[in-house]
Amino acid sequence: MPAIRPSLLLPIFFAILSYYTISHISTHTATSQLRNRNIALLIAHPDDEAMFFAPTIQSITSPSLNNTLRIICFSTGDADGLGSTRKHELLRSASLLGVPSVNSTVLVHDHPDLQDGMYHSWSKDLVASLLSYSLHQFENGRNDENEDANPQDEVEGDGIPVDTIITFDSYGVSGHRNHISLRTAAQWYIKVYPNKPSISLYTLTSVPLYRKYLGVIDAFISAVIADKATLYAGLDGPVVQEVKYDSGKAPESLMYLSGWEGYRLAQKAMTEGHKSQMIWFRWGWIALSRYMVFNDLKLDTIGYQEY
Repeated sequence: MPAIRPSLLLPIFFAILSYYTISHISTHTATSQLRNRNIALLIAHPDDEAMFFAPTIQSITSPSLNNTLRIICFSTGDADGLGSTRKHELLRSASLLGVPSVNSTVLVHDHPDLQDGMYHSWSKDLVASLLSYSLHQFENGRNDENEDANPQDEVEGDGIPVDTIITFDSYGVSGHRNHISLRTAAQWYIKVYPNKPSISLYTLTSVPLYRKYLGVIDAFISAVIADKATLYAGLDGPVVQEVKYDSGKAPESLMYLSGWEGYRLAQKAMTEGHKSQMIWFRWGWIALSRYMVFNDLKLDTIGYQEY
């Protein structure tokens, strides 16, 4: 019997565990809930899209789902004076992850009151104002009425209003106050700004520290304990399986599981897209983090709470 090359063991492990994960979610159909959606992903810093949301981005940008994705980044991550570099790295990373036309679908803000800071909460009113500006710009083109707005690029409107927002949850993965501020502001925006159509808000689930570094193993754990879930998995290609929901209602939760190729692509988005950020501890993150291979999102009830 020929020996299995060591280099093949990890992909085989991914395939087996991914298949086993799928098999533990019952009563599935083969359609996607997030189909024909106009989605805005809200991130705090360049590299958030790759470090935390790569499985989601790779799944929802599949052409067969007919979604439109915009990414709104609320700072340049200029803590080390690399803001301009990091903005261009975000465009490169988003392109690698499958976001089309990044020059017109990715918007980066650079506001003096929205700077990178682990323990610095951002004003919900300011972020909501910039969110309103950004969504208006994506839909209608330039909007000069917002004095707070100072995006790094101007984009042309495409006439498509956003109906779905994805961002961090109330813990922001790591307790990062910038991340948490986005959820608070998104809730506030949905509550106080007039929106047509109505907007569904999904937030990325935070988990305890020990689960962050279990990779695909945590995907299995999450899938087994989930009562209702939509699971996207890529083994040889995207496999879409989903729990049935009442017609017209947004799914209560979504799961996105990348296969080996998707996992490697997420790593590439960091190592080739965000070269300036690849200091020692991020190598550990891209190798072991569950967020590089698995995302679970929950529909937010928009129960606004001040933080």
